[in-house]
Amino acid sequence: MPARDEDDARLEMRRLRRELARLRSAEAMYRAIVDRTNAIVLRWDPEGRIIFMNDFGQRLFGYAQEELVGRSVLELIVPDTEESSGRNLVAMIHDLLAHPERYVSNENENVARDGRRLWIMWRNTPIVDEDGKLVEILSTGIDTTDRRRAEDALRANEERFRQLAVRDNLTGLHNQRYLYQGLEALIASSAATGAAFSILFIDLDRFKRVVDSRGHLNGSRVIQEVAAIIRGCVEDPAWAVAYAGDEFVVVLPGLGREPALEKARQIQARIRETQYLRVTGRTVRLSGSVGVATYPDDARDLETLLALADQALFSVKRTGRGGIAAAGALDAPRGPDAASATGSARGRP
Repeated sequence: MPARDEDDARLEMRRLRRELARLRSAEAMYRAIVDRTNAIVLRWDPEGRIIFMNDFGQRLFGYAQEELVGRSVLELIVPDTEESSGRNLVAMIHDLLAHPERYVSNENENVARDGRRLWIMWRNTPIVDEDGKLVEILSTGIDTTDRRRAEDALRANEERFRQLAVRDNLTGLHNQRYLYQGLEALIASSAATGAAFSILFIDLDRFKRVVDSRGHLNGSRVIQEVAAIIRGCVEDPAWAVAYAGDEFVVVLPGLGREPALEKARQIQARIRETQYLRVTGRTVRLSGSVGVATYPDDARDLETLLALADQALFSVKRTGRGGIAAAGALDAPRGPDAASATGSARGRP
């Protein structure tokens, strides 16, 4: 080989060594960055098998690199379904591998080696060859578990506060606020569909005697027990309200007068048959009076409907208690003046 060619070869060798050293240095630097970053770096192939995971991801999921490489993400770090939503994650992963362009980012539950469920926000970059064929997917993930749990706790608190706004603290039944909101909505929907509904006003007979003889604490216990009886007698879409003291209201969507009277008899019988305060060793018995009003037969507005049901109840209390009366069977006033009947029935013994 001529001397000139040998010199050129040596120069090329030195250049290549310098380039190789530079590339190795750059690779080491990038690997250090990848390993030290507080994010998961995951490379996986078109079959869902893990090619590489950085140190942060290994620590988070609890696996060493040699335990990960060649294993499917579905086998190790992705559960079959999400606990919180029931979403099918097997189907999601298969769809991601088939259509990675649809999953630029996605958030889903993952699972660590010790069984902990982790929420990860993933960003995915498909790597393709010169023919556009998928070679691998590069995914970076951020642990969002704490954020998701905080959001879930916030939603739970918001729901609890919503429930507190429309629930009676003592009985767990709906409160008066919900009654008026719910009835307004029910009247509007019934007017649109032509459906009937009924309401029951229920009052415990001579309840003051229980309070006088057993005290206010036991009186509250009896109210709770009666509320449980009423709750057990109504099924969706019906709902019950702790109205005032020892009074309850039951709203019966879709029921006209006759089936509403039958429901009133059922509740009344259950109240009468039950022994209350059994935990104290000294039981008491109760009966209840019921007034019934039906939309649209008796009234078409909220105030009049409530007033007529209350007036029907008052007619029972006035004539002996323990009975049931329907507004349609009374010589009751109609229209706005009927609302005054509600006030006249307050303070029943």
